Amino acid sequence: MKIKIGKKNIELKYTIRAMIMYENMTEKSFNPQTLTDIITFMYCIIVSSAKDYSIKFDEFIDYLDEHPEIMTEFSEWITSNTNTNADFSKN
Repeated sequence: MKIKIGKKNIELKYTIRAMIMYENMTEKSFNPQTLTDIITFMYCIIVSSAKDYSIKFDEFIDYLDEHPEIMTEFSEWITSNTNTNADFSKN
């Protein structure tokens, strides 16, 4: 999934780095369930996917307020990635 924030295009990557960042930010084990958890994980994916890009969490929330459709796209993308990972673990 690609996302454009301001003038920056970012190719999102579901990585271990993003999961570790999530655990460090939330101080709990990786298991996003609430809206806050999901938004935090999305932020972690964006920041870890674009190491040359910096955005503060509050600025990211403002961006989501202005572009709520991104949450739907992200939910579909994360579900697709989760299903793919589950398929690999079956083999």
